[in-house]
Amino acid sequence: MFIELDVHGDVPLQEQIAHQIIAGIASGTLKPGKTLPSARRLASDLRVKSTVVHKAYHTLMEEGFLQERYDGKLGVLIPALNEMPRVTDGYRERLAKQLRALAAEGRARGMTEAEFSKACLTIYRSDLTRMGDSLE
Repeated sequence: MFIELDVHGDVPLQEQIAHQIIAGIASGTLKPGKTLPSARRLASDLRVKSTVVHKAYHTLMEEGFLQERYDGKLGVLIPALNEMPRVTDGYRERLAKQLRALAAEGRARGMTEAEFSKACLTIYRSDLTRMGDSLE
């Protein structure tokens, strides 16, 4: 599994890992039933502390994007499609908060409502392969 981290960016490393795993799920690159590397192994591959990967995995398990294996082996896996998390009020609130901040910045930069809407739709309709394909 390949994950690309921006160690000098503003987004915490555990969030970058979580976002790229979600993108892999959304793009279909990470299929239901796929077991992810152990936190220690992925941390070693990424050259980060294992606590960073543990935090990413823990967040994804809390949100329902990952499950612990219960077949006698250790690890986490991608759940079946019918077990994936759905849109919740918490997600809607987080989405609205982030979009409000971006909309305000766009208005301050002179972006029109149509331009902002088009940018949102373009991103939503993208196939996410830029991130997802790099996860295998």
